[in-house]
Parts: sequence; structure tokens; C-alpha cells
Amino acid sequence: MCKWLAVTISALVSLSCLSPAVAQSRRGELRGAWMGEGYGRDWPAIMTSLKDNGFNAFFPNFSIGNMALYPSKVLAVLPDGDASRDELAEAAKAARENGIELHVWRINWALWRTPEDLLAQLDAAGRLQCNSSGQRGKDDPDVKVDWLCPSNPENRKLEKEAMLELVRSYDIAGVQFDYMRYPGGDYCFCDGCKERFQQSQGVKIEKWPDDVRDGGPFAEKWQQWRRGLITSSAQEISDAAHALKPDICVSLAAWPDIEAGRDWYGQDWVPWAREGALDFVCPMDYTTDDAHLAGLVARQVAEVRAAVPVYAGLGAFEMKSGEQLISQVEVARSEGADGFVAFAYGSGDLDKWLPDLRATVTATEPDPMPHISPPARFTFSGDATQSPAGGRDVIAAAKLEVEIVLGWEPPTSDETAPGAAEAVAMLDRILNQRSTVDTYESQPPAGLQPTDAERISGRIVVESPAGASLLVLGAFDTEWRFERKLSFTTPEGSFRLAIYGAVAGPKGKRDFVVRAPLMVGVKAAL
Repeated sequence: MCKWLAVTISALVSLSCLSPAVAQSRRGELRGAWMGEGYGRDWPAIMTSLKDNGFNAFFPNFSIGNMALYPSKVLAVLPDGDASRDELAEAAKAARENGIELHVWRINWALWRTPEDLLAQLDAAGRLQCNSSGQRGKDDPDVKVDWLCPSNPENRKLEKEAMLELVRSYDIAGVQFDYMRYPGGDYCFCDGCKERFQQSQGVKIEKWPDDVRDGGPFAEKWQQWRRGLITSSAQEISDAAHALKPDICVSLAAWPDIEAGRDWYGQDWVPWAREGALDFVCPMDYTTDDAHLAGLVARQVAEVRAAVPVYAGLGAFEMKSGEQLISQVEVARSEGADGFVAFAYGSGDLDKWLPDLRATVTATEPDPMPHISPPARFTFSGDATQSPAGGRDVIAAAKLEVEIVLGWEPPTSDETAPGAAEAVAMLDRILNQRSTVDTYESQPPAGLQPTDAERISGRIVVESPAGASLLVLGAFDTEWRFERKLSFTTPEGSFRLAIYGAVAGPKGKRDFVVRAPLMVGVKAAL
């Protein structure tokens, strides 16, 4: 029996009267919360509270720069904890018992909570960042803390080993990058960066740092190089983590403004999401302005192109009421986010607002997780795609054709089932061979693999952004391969195609959801 899964879905349907539905809660999304570092937590009580209020993911901070809040062999251990407790192990156990995915939030590069004597040692070894004036981060009023230099090989090794230790040592769902960037555009200009840049580019800088700053002869190459250091570190860590545990999730708390993240902070995160370094992304969309939030999420979702889910980071700490947070959850959904992560549990008023959320936007059970799904490809064509506005806009009341490919191409008769690495490599090749701007690929690296499935079943629906089912297009139940195409008349307003299904195989049955990008049906110009 073939061990690769390939599903192509086709049907002919006419949708002439779809009206938007209002739903305050939906299934098939991540609902999470971050939690800052600290000792002495009642982890069973925390996980029970999250579960009882309709959450399914938690992002506690256990790792900061070169300090850990667990028994680490890589990092120094932050003092003041109970040496007899491994609180990360306790948190992971409590999370599993309550059906909560635990993703350990790590602060990369930034040395918050690092003792002065250790900072002095790092400074003496030339491992700290400095700005163009030679200031360390802690002496810069805009930064206020020292950062490890990402060009230093010892620092890159530390970052990698710190993340991989979490993957090796704990039964967790994932690890999350945070501060995987520079502290600002004026970093890093340390002596080590000068030497390594010259060596990598085969040039000699006569006027440092002026020659690499804006207007200098090497400014463009410098920007590419500094971005590349962050990108390559994230990719190396992600590759190594997935090699250790193919189902581990690697995610990012991302800078919300895409251009500022890339050009100022060196965090070019959109390619990370689209090229396999991330399983999902959580942009830190902290604002109390719903219109601003809508613009941020819409842009992020559009740029990621459904490669991985976007879970909006919501700044509950800035809000005055649970109603504000509820509104922002609905705004994020309306712009195509597949879930949300609130900042932060255990601080501010988020904890006491959880029952308000449970009565509204988290009333239904949340699973399945969008990042645990087979790879998918949605290719759109037809008259509806000829909207002058482009992007997510399609012409309402026009024909929209879509070919949906879910899973893996079948092997030749002499091939055996590929492992996770081969499956991901294959999807990478597909991703780099797009023939149309209207093709969208989804393949979280830790998603379902060929070895997970021997049979697949499910249903194809058109749904509102809030998760209300507008129309069921069909159902399927097949071994390995099933083919269809579909076309329909587009409705006015926002809608998505979604596939809710399950795979059954050696590891048991696993539910999944995979969604096409958000589309908006707009009236054609007269």
C-alpha cells in the first residue's frame, strides 16, 4: 500500500446567495497566552484555568539570553528558584494532562537578568553588541540591556544549543523565538562584526562604520549580511530542532511592522514563514486601535500567503476591559488570522477576563490546531480573480475556480514512504516552482507527515472568517489519493475555503483543519 498521501479535490457548485454569518466562537484555531518568567507557579491550576476557558496553547517564558528557569546544562540558572523543582517539567506535565500545547518562549540574544560578573566576562570576550558609537546596549538609553552579537560563533552556538536543549529534554509541543533580531538599526558595529563582514565579502573597510551605514559604498551589502545572520541562525535552529523531533513546532513572536522588522531590526520573518523555518508565526500586534490591528493582520496574512498559520499577538496588557479583547479577537479573525495569543497571563487583567471570553469568542472547543495539518495547495483561477484591486479581492457574483491539492505526490512503484525531512524538502521544491500568483502553498514543517496517515476523510466547506459554515461543498473518504476540482459563484464579503478532516494511520486518528487564504468578494466596477 502506498505510504504517500495525495488528495486533489474537485466539484462543480454554484453559490448564488451567500450571506455573511455572525459567529462569536469558532473551532479550528489556536487560542493561547504568553506568560512572563517567574518561579513558584501552580502549573496544574494554570493549565486547568486555560482549558476551562477554551484555550489550547500556552507560551511561558523559561529561557532568557544566557539564563534559564530550569535545570540547564547550557545556560546559567536564574537564582531564587526551588532547586528541588523542575518547573518546566511540571508545566509540561500539567499541560499534557489538560490538552494544552506548551510552547516554550525563549528570549534570544537579549541578556535580561544576566548578573554583572557574567556580563563582564562576555564583554571581555568580545561577545556583546555595540552601536556605531561604540556603546554597549546597557549604556544606550534606547536599548537599556546588553545583547549577544549574532555574528560571534560562540553566541550562535549558545543560541542553538539553548533551543535544542529544550527540544531534547522536555516533552513539549514547541519552542518560540523572541528577540530573534537586533535591538535596533544602529547595531551591531562591534570589532568582530567588522572583521567577519570584511572576510565574508572579501573587502577592506577604510572608514568604519561610515562605509557600511546609509550612503556608504557597502551599505546594501551590510544590510543583507546583518539580516542574513539572523535568518541563518533561525533556519539552522529550526532545521536541527525538526531533525531531533519532526513534530516539534518552531514559531516566532514577530515584529508586527514587516518593513521595520526587516530593515531596522534585521528580522526578515516573512521568508522564514514561507520557506520552512517556522510552523506558525505570532506577530506582536499590540494596539488598542481595532482599525490599526485590522491593517496589521491583513498585511501579515497576505504576505505569508497561507504558507503557515498567522496567530495574532494581542496586547491585553494595554486594554481596559474584556470587551476590548473580545473585539480584537473578532477583528483578527475577520482579517484571516487562524488564532490568537494574548499577552500576558498572570499580569494585568487577562486572567479575570477569561470567563468573559469563554462566554463569547472561546465558547466552542478550539481544536484542531491549524498548524497540525497535511500540506496543501490552493490554485485559484476564473473570472472572479480578475479584480483590478488584486490581492485578496475577487469579483463578487463571478465564477471562481479552485484546484485543491492536499497531501503528498504519490511515489513511483519502487519508492518507499519518505521521512519527514524528505517530505519537507519535496514541499520546498514545490514552493519554489509557483507558476501563478494565485497559488498558495501550506506546509508547516511539523505538520502531519506521510507516515501519519493511511486513510483520510473530511468535508470541504465555504465559511465566514468567524467560522460559520456557509456551504458544504462535498465530503471525501479515501486511501491515499482523491481528486476533484470545484468552481462556484463568489459571494459578496469575506469568505474562506476550509477542509475539516481526519487522518488515520499507525499513530491513530488525528483531526485537522486547513484553510485557503481569506478572500473578499467585491462588486465589479460598472
